[in-house]
Amino acid sequence: MRLTNATQQAKTSNGDDAAPTAAPNERPSHWRPDIEGMRAVAVGVVIAAHIGFPYTAGGYVGVDVFFVISGFLITSLLLREIDRTGTISLTGFYARRAVRLLPAAAIVLLATLVAAWTWLPRTRLGEIAADTAAAVLNVINLRLAAEGTDYLNANSDPSPLQHFWSLAVEEQFYLAWPLILIAIVLLGARFGRPGKFQARPNRGLVRTAAITGFLITAGAVSFYLSASRTVDDPIWSYFGTHTRAWELAAGALIAVAASKLGRVPAPLAAIASWTGLALIVASVFVLDEETVFPGSAAAMPVAGAALVIAAGCVPHRFGARTLLGIAPAQYIGKISYGLYLWHWPLIMIGPAALGIEEPGLHHYLLLMLIAFLLSVATFHLVENPIRTRKRLVRVPSRALAMGGALMSCALAASFVAVTQPAQNEDGLAAEEVTGNDVTVWQLLGDSSEVEDVPANLTPSLDSAKEDKPLSYEQGCMTMQAGTDLADGCWFGDPDGGKTMVLFGDSHAAQWFPPLNQLAQASGWRMLVLTKAACSAPIVEEFNGERGREYTECTEWRDKAFDEIEEVEPDLVVASTSDNKEVLGGDPDTEWVDGWIETTERLSGAADEVYVMADTAWGVGNVPDCLSEHPDDARQCVNDLEDAIVFPDRREAAMEAVADAGAKVIDPIPWICDTEEGKCPVVVGNLLVYRDDNHLSSRFASELAPQLAAVMPIEGEPNERR
Repeated sequence: MRLTNATQQAKTSNGDDAAPTAAPNERPSHWRPDIEGMRAVAVGVVIAAHIGFPYTAGGYVGVDVFFVISGFLITSLLLREIDRTGTISLTGFYARRAVRLLPAAAIVLLATLVAAWTWLPRTRLGEIAADTAAAVLNVINLRLAAEGTDYLNANSDPSPLQHFWSLAVEEQFYLAWPLILIAIVLLGARFGRPGKFQARPNRGLVRTAAITGFLITAGAVSFYLSASRTVDDPIWSYFGTHTRAWELAAGALIAVAASKLGRVPAPLAAIASWTGLALIVASVFVLDEETVFPGSAAAMPVAGAALVIAAGCVPHRFGARTLLGIAPAQYIGKISYGLYLWHWPLIMIGPAALGIEEPGLHHYLLLMLIAFLLSVATFHLVENPIRTRKRLVRVPSRALAMGGALMSCALAASFVAVTQPAQNEDGLAAEEVTGNDVTVWQLLGDSSEVEDVPANLTPSLDSAKEDKPLSYEQGCMTMQAGTDLADGCWFGDPDGGKTMVLFGDSHAAQWFPPLNQLAQASGWRMLVLTKAACSAPIVEEFNGERGREYTECTEWRDKAFDEIEEVEPDLVVASTSDNKEVLGGDPDTEWVDGWIETTERLSGAADEVYVMADTAWGVGNVPDCLSEHPDDARQCVNDLEDAIVFPDRREAAMEAVADAGAKVIDPIPWICDTEEGKCPVVVGNLLVYRDDNHLSSRFASELAPQLAAVMPIEGEPNERR
């Protein structure tokens, strides 16, 4: 996000505007202390929310305040240039942005990449390198939205570069808005020529009306998308430019109307400024993590920022400027760009660098002090010297070349980082596990004491995240936003005479590899009906990603039941993660009753119903842990008693399911050493988990013999053949 004051005008040799600066000894004529102070408030509440400061969960609204500020300042700058020259110098505009924004951004990107390389698990380096490249190209908001809607990444730690999403939104605004203004100016010149009945048209009024009309229309459409789509598509709505454009448009409209606003009575302006500041502060405490955002809720901080900025267009006393203009707020506002850039990487990487496993608020406050010092150094040693350097200020081509060189360095570093292996390829190789020779069962007892991560680990730590069942690749996992059943999800023997159905969430889908083997070997067709995070038992559940009841699951599950009843399968295998937040007065009872209802409905459609109990969970992200402890995999082994989620509820549900007529399969003895009470993460050359709770497909496929022993299925002569 751009946290700069873009109003200082310096003249170059050709008369164009130079880079906007706000050096303490050279304040611009359009300098706004209220805006500088608002930057301090905005970055302060963002940081407070990110470090978990009490009662500031809604501090994310600081980003919305910055959007309004940027819309106002950039539009003011561009309109002044149009009034002065009749057009906009694109090279000059982008050169100013490069001088102002890129040096600090490049330093933070490179420093974050080096810090991640040094202190974070190597398994994360590839993704962070990709984030670096996306940040350089100003598309990281799109990448984060795409990654966030990928259920496989639901349990991933946030990227230390995630905060660059707001910069990307603003850079996309900077790319489009000058071009739109130029188009409006050209159209105004084309259609505003004197005609037969129009001797001297007022082109300024026509142009202003056109710009105002465009901003109102675009802002209204964007606000509608934000208000209507956030509930159903929260991740894309949060990171998307389409749902944030109205906030930038709000600031731009104030810039267009600035001269008219000067007529507002001073007392009214003072009241409006305090009201606006109160709305910003109140939104920090009223909104929280469960608020559907941005949606219509963003109107509160946006309106507050708009009121403060609009009121500042009127000379008045006793307004919010008296508070926002105090020296500490002015200085924080001045360095706020660097403070915003530095704070998040320190939150994400700082605890690992300091060796703190469970950081508290006091640790984060220390890290924010470091962020402040880094911001001060960045401002005085990098930002201010570069943006006031005459060679760059007066020659746009030099500024653009400098910006391109800085970003190229960051991009090159990301390409180098992404090639680094996550595990030691020179280590010893482990005994390979195959279904025909050494089995998982034979090696399980000694696997908890494995120390060295084998060089031939399969899947490798680098590729563990992608080791997912074939059903995912075929589009047979309905994502969280979906409510329709996936098409064409038939596997096994396509000409099989009998039919089985795999039903549930991702913990059901992890059993696809061995079940598909059994189906193919026995001549059965297999239909896959799975949906991300959707419980197999008929319950109402809360979905954390959506911040509300998971109604999409209820709708999809009803369709899945209808499909199963229509197929009339010979056998159904149902499974689900026990780690669900069930709604209702007694969640445990609701869960057990939901399993009973599901079992009864499946039993009415199928000859046999098997319920696979939930698997053991890892001690955090297993590939990440192994990359941090390549010489002692025991650090990543979980105790059996800690690996079972909601053990009492799990046991009660499985007993109830058995009483309802289903056959229960408990896979824990296939995964954990029940005698020692340990759940290993490396068995032979196999990686057990691909994240913190899903079995790797390679490991799961080796459990086919165990599965066949407890779920015997026999093929019959196929009449279709």
